[in-house]
Formats: sequence, structure tokens, C-alpha cells
Amino acid sequence: MSMTKYWTLLLTALTTTLGMSGKVMAQNTPKDYTGAIKKYDASFSGVGPEVYFLPPPKTENEIIEDNYSNKKSFSKEIARQLLFQRLLLQLKSTNNMGHFQYLMNPVPANTTAWNNTIENQKKAENWIAGYALANEAALFAIKNNDSSAASKFLYDALSLANRTDNKDDIATINLNLSNFQLYHGDFDKAEESAQKYHSYATVSKSYLEQANAWLLIAMARAGQKNFKAAENNIIRSAIPLFNKAKAYEGKIFAWEMLAEIYFKQNKYTEAQWFLLQARDLANAKNLSGELAEIEYLLAASKQKDGNYKVSIKEFIQAAELAANENNKQLSLAILDKLGEVYLVLKDYPSADQTYKAYTQLKNELYN
Repeated sequence: MSMTKYWTLLLTALTTTLGMSGKVMAQNTPKDYTGAIKKYDASFSGVGPEVYFLPPPKTENEIIEDNYSNKKSFSKEIARQLLFQRLLLQLKSTNNMGHFQYLMNPVPANTTAWNNTIENQKKAENWIAGYALANEAALFAIKNNDSSAASKFLYDALSLANRTDNKDDIATINLNLSNFQLYHGDFDKAEESAQKYHSYATVSKSYLEQANAWLLIAMARAGQKNFKAAENNIIRSAIPLFNKAKAYEGKIFAWEMLAEIYFKQNKYTEAQWFLLQARDLANAKNLSGELAEIEYLLAASKQKDGNYKVSIKEFIQAAELAANENNKQLSLAILDKLGEVYLVLKDYPSADQTYKAYTQLKNELYN
């Protein structure tokens, strides 16, 4: 290519990309990263078209950093899915649902079918079957990410149940409603539903029900940023009741929730202390169900605290536990944060390997 043609192409590119419209200016002294120009007088500062060089290609490390920058927005979705996974574990059918399985044969396939099934019971003034089915319809809607229908069915279930004297089932519906409202960040209503659940638990004199109610109240108050009250609700009310009920799984979960409240306040040392208590109790009682989550929260707290090398060890341990449980959503969350730690430490090979594993699992879960 002649130099005349080369200058013409450069000028055309500059005009197109920079809007220069033929404007000429003094040259600066850029570097030719491509090696395309063999002769160029960098000292020349006269009038003429500016020499334009393409930027150097990105290094492997810069590409890895871009990958992590691009995935940041998806971290919120991962956190939301972890909360959703927890929500599903908290939901319950009413005690009498087993009596009405025949009304769900076949199981309603969509919101319209559920509505028709429930309306048939309303027309027959069969309030007991009606609220059992409405609660079940709400669980179906929640699992299918139909929040509007879920809310409608839960309130419908509560309205029908209140026409009966089945206090246990009224409490169950309030329990479901409070958990659902917590998930959606409606903390005032979540506390109101939890208080109704607590009123039932107090009358029933069930230590376990009372403890669970206090946990719901605490999480609702933490959502309202009433952190001191939330801490006291767990430490002074929920945990002693779990002790009385010898409900060790509940106590472990309570410590996790307490740690999360401290997380919200950036009090990582306190959060870590309670997580260690939860881990010790889980190991002592051979209750492995929460170990992966505990280890993940411990690692995340160390990451937030800047203790990166320890957080790596705990993320890896959490990953092994999550894999043993086949908890893919938690595994994805672990890979998400583990890669970020490697990146902070400039361990690019490990960051790249973690990103590839993260991408593969993300595609599997979200295709």
C-alpha cells in the first residue's frame, strides 16, 4: 500500500469515527503497537492529518477483568435466587390438605384452573376445602414465579380460613404470607402477618412455633432497619425457645439469620462469631443440611472483611459441601464470589478457571 493511500484511509477513519470532517491538526507522538508503520517521524509537529494507531489488543488479564466486570449485574439475580430457594423451604401446606387431594386430580395446570377449582368450593360454601386449595394454589404460583397470583391466593386462603375455627391452618397461612412478604421486601406487612402467627403460637404454647414466629418478626424488623430490636428478638426470644424445644436445626438457622442481620450493618466479626456457633452445633448434632450455606456465609464475611486468603479456603470448602448436596444455585453463588476474590489478588489463572466454571453452571441453570 502506498503512503498516500494509507494516509487517505486513516483520514477517512478519523472522519467517520471522530467527526473531524477533514479537520487538520498538529501531530502528537503516539506509538505504533501494530508495527504497521515502519517509518514515522515522531518528532514532526507540523500541520497535517494526525496519525491514528489502533489501540493494542487487550491482554489476557484485561479480558478476564472485562469478563468479571460484565457479570457484576447478574450477581443480584444470583442473590435473589438464593432467597427464593430459602422461601420455598419455608412454605407449608395446611394440615388438612391430605383430605382434599381428590379435588386436585388432575392437579390444576395453571392459574385459571386453580381459580375454577377454588370457586367450586366457594359456591358449595365448603370453606375448609376452599382455603386448603387456595393455599396450595399460592404455593403453586410462588414456585412458578407468579407473584400476583400467589398474593391473591394467599389472601383468599386467609379470608376463607377465618370463616372456620381451624387455628392451626390459619397460623400456617399467616406463616406462608409472612415469608412471601419478606421475600418481596414488604417488611411492614410481613411483620403484621408474623405477629398474627405469633399470637397463635403463644396460645398453642408451642415453643417451636413461637421461636419461628420471633424469627419472622426479627427478619421483618431488620428489613425495616430496626436492627437492635431484630437482634434482641433472636438472641433473647427465638434462641431460648429453640433451646426449650431442643430444636437444633431451628437454632442453627436462627444463628444464620442473626449473622445476616450483622451483615446488613457491616459488622463482620459479630457475624462470623455466630456463624461459627452454627457450624459447631451442626457438626456436633450431625445436621449437615445448613453446613454449605454456613460455610458460604463465613467465606463471604471474610471477603467483605478483606481477609481474602482465608475466604478462598472457605469458599472452596463451601463449594465441596454444596456439590455434595447437589445445590447448584448455591454452587453458582460460591463461584461468583470466589472468582472475585481471585481477581482482587491478581491470581488471573484461577480467576479465569473459576469464571469458566461459573459460566458453564450459569448456562445450565438459566438457559
